Amino acid sequence: MEAAVERHPVDEVPRPARLVPLGAQHVLVMYASTVAVPFIVAAGLGLPARDVVYLVAADLLLCGVGTLLQSLGIWRIGARLPLVIGAAYNGVVPMVLIGSQHGLPVMYGSVLVAGLFMVAFSPVFGRLLRFFPPVVVGTTITLIGITLVPAGARLVFGGKPGEPGFGALPGVGLGLLTLLVVVLLYRFLPAPLGQLAILLAMALVTLAAVVTGQADFGAVGHGPLVQAPEPFHFGLPAIDPVACLSLVVIQFVLMVETAGQVTAVGEAVDRPAGPREIGAALRADGLITALGGVVQSFVYITFTQNIGVVTLTRVRSRYVTAAAGVMLILLSLFPVFGRVVAAVPEPVLGGATLAMFATVAVIGVRMLAAVPRDTPNLVIVAVSLAVGLIPMALPGAYGALPAGARLFLDGGVAAGTVTALLLNLLFHHLPSRRRERVGEGSS
Repeated sequence: MEAAVERHPVDEVPRPARLVPLGAQHVLVMYASTVAVPFIVAAGLGLPARDVVYLVAADLLLCGVGTLLQSLGIWRIGARLPLVIGAAYNGVVPMVLIGSQHGLPVMYGSVLVAGLFMVAFSPVFGRLLRFFPPVVVGTTITLIGITLVPAGARLVFGGKPGEPGFGALPGVGLGLLTLLVVVLLYRFLPAPLGQLAILLAMALVTLAAVVTGQADFGAVGHGPLVQAPEPFHFGLPAIDPVACLSLVVIQFVLMVETAGQVTAVGEAVDRPAGPREIGAALRADGLITALGGVVQSFVYITFTQNIGVVTLTRVRSRYVTAAAGVMLILLSLFPVFGRVVAAVPEPVLGGATLAMFATVAVIGVRMLAAVPRDTPNLVIVAVSLAVGLIPMALPGAYGALPAGARLFLDGGVAAGTVTALLLNLLFHHLPSRRRERVGEGSS
C-alpha cells in the first residue's frame, strides 16, 4: 500500500472557521491602499462622487479576480502562491496626466495597451532583468513616492494655493490628525493590528469628523444595493502612442517589482519561485491591467504588504488569499462600499495617503542605500532624480514643447526612469575604452 503523499502547506485548504477570518485579514490589510487609488485618481481628474463609487467597485472586482488568478492559477496565468493583486500607485501619476491632457478614453486605451504589453513580454522579461538593477528600480520607486506626495497634500489642504477653501484650518486639522493617529497606532498596537493602522486611523478620524459636522454620510443609503461594474463605463478606449509609452515604461518597473515579490513570497512559504512562476505572475498582473482598460479602473501589481501578512502569520495556504479574492469580488457587487469611501472627508484620506506615499519613497531610498556608492551610481541617481523632479519643482517647465513630449516629460517618473535606464547602460553595459586601455597596459 502506497504511503499518502504529504501535501505542501501552500496547497493545504484550511477549514472554513479559519479560512474566512484569515482571508478577511488579507482584505483588511490591503483595503486602505486599494480604495486610496480610486480616490486620488478621481480627485486628480475632477470626477464627481458617483464616479468614485464606480471606480471603487471596479477596483475591488479586478483586485478579487487578480487575487484568484495568482492564488489558484489558470493554465500559465497566476503563480499559484499566496499572493494578492491591487491597484499600483506607480500608475497614478501617468494616468492622471494622460486623463487630464487627452481624456479618459485615451487614458484607458493606454492602460489596456500597457496590460497587453506585460502579458506579451512576460516570457522574455527574465533576460532583461539585468538592465533593471537596484540603482534603476530604486531611483524610479523613490521618484514615484516623491511625486505622489503632492497629491496627498492637495487633499489635506483643499487643492492648490489660490483655490477657494485652500488651507482651511478644519480640513488641515483633520488631515494632520489622521497622520498623527496613524503614527500612534503604529507605535502602540501589537504587530498584527499595526498593519491595519492606516485603515483604523481613517475610521477613527472620520468618526470624529461626523461628530463635528465635517463629514456627511447621508448619501450612503441612496442608490442601488447590488450592481456589477459594467465594461467601458467611461467610453470606448482610444490609443495614443505617446500616452501608451508613458505607461509601458512604468510597466517595466512593475514587472521588476512583481518578480521580486514573487521570489520573496516563495522564500517565505518554502516553495522557491523560478522563472516559470515569475512569468505566470506577470501574466496575471498584465491580464488584470488589460481588463482595467475594459472595466476601466487602474494599473495592477502584486501587493507587497500582504506578503508581510504571510510572513508574520506563517499561514502559507494559497487558498487563504483565494478566499480574500472571493471576498473582494463580493464587495465589488455592493456599491454601498464605494459610497462610504466617497463620503470620507478628503483631508482624512489625504492624511492617510501622505503616509502611504511617503512610505513608497522610503522603500526606494532603502533600495538605493544598498547600491554601491561609486561615482557611476551616484551620477545615475543624481541625474535621474533631477530630470524626474523638474515637473514638480517647476510646473509648466515643458510648456513650449509639443503635446506628445509634454505628456512624457511632465510625468517625471517616466522621464526619470528612462534616464536611469540609459545612464545604467552607459556606465555599466557599454564597453569602456579607458578600461580597455588599462587592461592592455597591464597584460
